[in-house]
Amino acid sequence: MTPCLRNHLAVCAISLLAGCSTAPPEGLPIQIDTAQIAGRAAGAPPRAKVEVTDLRREAEMERTALGVSLGKIDLRPPAPDIVRAIVQAKADEVIARQGIADPPTVLCGIREFDITTPSTPIYWDVDAKIGLVLRVRGRDREVAAAATDRTFVWPSQELITGVTTEALKRLAAETERALTELFAER
Repeated sequence: MTPCLRNHLAVCAISLLAGCSTAPPEGLPIQIDTAQIAGRAAGAPPRAKVEVTDLRREAEMERTALGVSLGKIDLRPPAPDIVRAIVQAKADEVIARQGIADPPTVLCGIREFDITTPSTPIYWDVDAKIGLVLRVRGRDREVAAAATDRTFVWPSQELITGVTTEALKRLAAETERALTELFAER
């Protein structure tokens, strides 16, 4: 059997198996609990004013096998809402810790927020990559975070959620560090 035919058969087999998936046609729902990531109490009044702008030209939120799309990933809540919750919680923590009475507005631009499942004939990687730019008083800091896990079976909803949550936890830590620096510069 030629390598080309072997790859073609692998793609057909993966596509067939993916067709047996229970993912709804609108996309695989990935539910993110922002309170678990940001550590913000529900209903706590915000201290900072946070404005989030989605700067992405496109977002890659897709499960694939050997370059073939096998369905979209439906992030819930949407990426801008998740980012807003994390930046809000971290800004509020830094403001409280530094004792800032009149906090400036935090501008946040989402440059990247992608969740993908690139594969080989043997395994899938589940990748989550997030990149932001934070601006306070005209000064910018870029923050980025990523997480990856490898699986030898179809990337499950639980695995994709876990990788995304891990990337978001890393993003929260980087955001807190950047905001600490930005608020300290007066």
